[in-house]
Amino acid sequence: MAAKQLSDGQPDGTVMGQNTSDVISFFGVTPVVQQATAAAGTDLATTQTLANQIRTNLRNLGLMA
Repeated sequence: MAAKQLSDGQPDGTVMGQNTSDVISFFGVTPVVQQATAAAGTDLATTQTLANQIRTNLRNLGLMA
């Protein structure tokens, strides 16, 4: 089975979702709106919070199991 391409080959690229309230997902998980992320880490505790938030966001989108 051939893979379907999302791109139409135009130089401007391909957009998924027209605004932050559009929902998308990958690998069959429930689609979600654009995910928020914690502020940039400035010390060990805030960096750990940021890393955990990024992990949660990737899981919510289906990009990480």
